[in-house]
Amino acid sequence: MKTDEIKLLIEAFYNGETNAEEEQILLNYFSSEDIAEELLNEKDLFLQMCKKEPIDIPSDLESKLGKLIDELDKNERIQINTHKPRINRLIGWVAGAAACIAILVSITFYFNQKPNVADPSMAGTHDQLETLSSKDKETLKEAEDALILLSSKFNKGIDQLAVVSNNLDKTNELLNKTLKRKKDKES
Repeated sequence: MKTDEIKLLIEAFYNGETNAEEEQILLNYFSSEDIAEELLNEKDLFLQMCKKEPIDIPSDLESKLGKLIDELDKNERIQINTHKPRINRLIGWVAGAAACIAILVSITFYFNQKPNVADPSMAGTHDQLETLSSKDKETLKEAEDALILLSSKFNKGIDQLAVVSNNLDKTNELLNKTLKRKKDKES
């Protein structure tokens, strides 16, 4: 059989797309002495995968896995409890500062755009200024309420981002530990 055909069969085997007949062809090929030099690395791997010997599973594997899961869960809970208060305080402080700045900016704009009563061009419009003034007060109150609502929604969003960030950190740590253990076992 040609090397290219064997390569296609190997790829199909690794993808789980071969049938028993094709696997037997591969087994016969790798069991023979006439193997292409570029497929020698595949020979050992394929023969290991096709071994008929039973796999020895330690009797205490289930309890070890249970203990490992419990330990990881405990570490995860400890990390959540230690990081959350600091993050909440920081987020609360930032959100409060942002709300204060927004209110100060809106008040500054309000007072800078208010008409000047002493301006001669505004003579005779004193009644209009009183009307505008009450409307401006209502507008300012509405703006303040809107900013407070925005600040509370912003705080909720930041809290949710903190939770997501914590979960991502935990997932990354767990993956790193798992990959490190796997790497240590291979070494």
